[in-house]
Amino acid sequence: MKARKPLFLSFMLIAALTLSAQIKIPNTKASLTLPEKGWKYLETTKVDDNTTVYLYAYSGDYVIDNAGDTVLPFIRIYVRRNFKGTVYDLAYSRFMKQPFQSLDEHVYDNGGLEYLGAYTNEQDGKDYEFRMLYIKDHDNILEIRLETTVDNFEQFDETFQNIVNSVNISK
Repeated sequence: MKARKPLFLSFMLIAALTLSAQIKIPNTKASLTLPEKGWKYLETTKVDDNTTVYLYAYSGDYVIDNAGDTVLPFIRIYVRRNFKGTVYDLAYSRFMKQPFQSLDEHVYDNGGLEYLGAYTNEQDGKDYEFRMLYIKDHDNILEIRLETTVDNFEQFDETFQNIVNSVNISK
């Protein structure tokens, strides 16, 4: 019976880590909480020495748009280190690279900036809608974008809002 105790404890630790929905964003003091089921880490892309992008995708169920195409809702976390500007500076810079129609904006007391936005993808001709949060952590700045097609946005919006509301920067 004694030999099983370490095995059981190891199993419980692995199970607890697997069920954990708290995501710590590497090299920052920021974290966010994902629903326990349905979201999966896809990849990390190092853009340059100061910029890294983390990508998560929804994998809970098949998501189909009105045209019958499969859609992949996603979360993109863009982290820029050694950033001396404001959230507005990054928001403007990112907007110039990926223009969108702002449907709503909210400025938080902590200086964070949230957008509800939409755009038409020129490659597939589909309309997309997203929630996006800009938040600064000392000299790190983050853009957290949660996106799906306009057809499916209502299905995911409450989840997207909960994720945005869960973003935390520890001291």
